[in-house]
Amino acid sequence: MSPRPPAAERLDRGQILSGAMAIADRDGVDALSLRKLAADLKVTPMALYWHFKDKDALLDALVEAVLAEVDTPTGGDLRATATALLRGLRAHPGLAAITAIRFMRTDSGIALSERTIGLLRAAGHSPVAAAQLSTFLLNGIVGLAMNRPGDLAEPDPVIRERLITAKRGRLKSLDPAAFPNLTETADHFLALDDEEGYYARGLDYVLAGTRR
Repeated sequence: MSPRPPAAERLDRGQILSGAMAIADRDGVDALSLRKLAADLKVTPMALYWHFKDKDALLDALVEAVLAEVDTPTGGDLRATATALLRGLRAHPGLAAITAIRFMRTDSGIALSERTIGLLRAAGHSPVAAAQLSTFLLNGIVGLAMNRPGDLAEPDPVIRERLITAKRGRLKSLDPAAFPNLTETADHFLALDDEEGYYARGLDYVLAGTRR
């Protein structure tokens, strides 16, 4: 562990995670570094290394914090569990991309996995099917939280708007006689007009594969 920082720079773990979460939510997880976080919190990096040995440990802790917020109803079914997880990831879309790979590295992820696999086993799936379906379900929910219509993995808002405008121009230039379906639905690829409907349909899709 790094030397204990001076008293003026001592932060508790919650303060650090809140600051890191704010950066990830605002700028995306790629923009998060211990140096940037220290600057935002107006401390030296040493003050952070006392709590987290490196960025990887900080990211694990952030995923744990997100999953700890997931409120699954007691006695709920698989859809209720999936809905609760999706709600948690929607609140922190900047961290959704790293959730799947770190899921089983957190206590909350372990608990959610146990619950999900139990529900799948109770529905009659074999152990191997339950394990695989739980993975498909997690990846599908992460995808819903990350890949909304009109969203692009580009942090610069000017470049992002330019890319969306180019995509809109391309779709709008299509000949309606040759591409009647694409031209009719073009706007729905570029903006999320019905947010709750989007998530409900997405959950219908990923949950359909878990039915026997």
